Amino acid sequence: MRNTRQSVPCLFVLLLATGSAITAAACSSAEPTAVAAAPATERLLDVPAIKVGVADLESTLQISGNLAPQARVAIMAKLPGTLASMAVQVGDRVRQGQVVATLDRREIDAQVDAAAASLSVTHAGLEAAEAALANATLEQERSKNLFEKGALPRQRLDTADTAVRSSTAQRELAKANVAQAEAALRRAREVQRDTSLTSPINGVVVERNFDAGSLVGPGEKAVVVVADLSIMKLEAGVSELEAGRLRVGMPARIVAQALPNEIFEGRLANIAPEVDAKNRHFAVEVRTVNRGNLLSGMYGTATIPLERAAQAVAVPRDAVTTRDGKRVALKIDGATIQEVPVVEGLTSGALIQISSGLKSGDTIVSDARRDVAAGSKVNPVFTR
Repeated sequence: MRNTRQSVPCLFVLLLATGSAITAAACSSAEPTAVAAAPATERLLDVPAIKVGVADLESTLQISGNLAPQARVAIMAKLPGTLASMAVQVGDRVRQGQVVATLDRREIDAQVDAAAASLSVTHAGLEAAEAALANATLEQERSKNLFEKGALPRQRLDTADTAVRSSTAQRELAKANVAQAEAALRRAREVQRDTSLTSPINGVVVERNFDAGSLVGPGEKAVVVVADLSIMKLEAGVSELEAGRLRVGMPARIVAQALPNEIFEGRLANIAPEVDAKNRHFAVEVRTVNRGNLLSGMYGTATIPLERAAQAVAVPRDAVTTRDGKRVALKIDGATIQEVPVVEGLTSGALIQISSGLKSGDTIVSDARRDVAAGSKVNPVFTR
């Protein structure tokens, strides 16, 4: 019995200890285990980026218009009449002075013959008048000698003097008739020449509007049109500001829409000294030598270089934008966006010169129009 009473407290202690251990274990399993959290990686915004470089830039002015021959001449009939023949076709090359058409000249030939005959008659009249004058002069000399010797009365001498004056007047009249007849013959021959229509320039026939047998006359449609295609011109209009930067003689490069792979070197030939009141433009003309493949009426564009900048700091146009009234580029410093004010210079196609604000080797956002705020963290993605 004694031993039994002593074992009870021991069992209680054991149970208490066991309960404490179970309680401790239960409490331990109920509390979460503390684990050190790794810092989260910051997500960067991808932006297209480029390195600022240098390039040779050229500021240019482009004008467009139709190409036309430097000289284009409409050959018209000076006389009313019937076309006797047509000597050319469209596309034929002609020389200066070459006959391209003729009028029926039978009536005019008859007029020339009549004028020539009239001239012959007047020449004969002149010869008769000169002979009469010579005879009157001789008679006057005789009368004068006899009068001085007292063998001839004064009346006969006066009569001889009057005959000389009359013969002189008749000779002058005959000379005037000859001059008039010569003028009539020249006019008839000019009319005769006008029956032959000739080209005043070297060129190509671009129009033929009549056939043989057609009635033509002054003020009507041109019989033939000849164009000198060796020199082509492009005419266009420029604004007042643009005209102020142009000078006659400036080089130009012409490209025809129909011949996109060919460049024709030319020169600025003319600048109108007066503005067109309708559109406030000044007319300009660029000329180029035709190598044979430019045709009248082709649409072309002339590029006139204005200024050049060698090895200038340059960026694409889209890399510069306006923010808060200032022109800025978005420079990437490390991974941070910075708004950098820039001063622009020449513009050449897709590139623009940066006079200040950036230097070669800087990294910038290639499209500054993107909505990226200064101070943003970005990941530059290089596009070239």
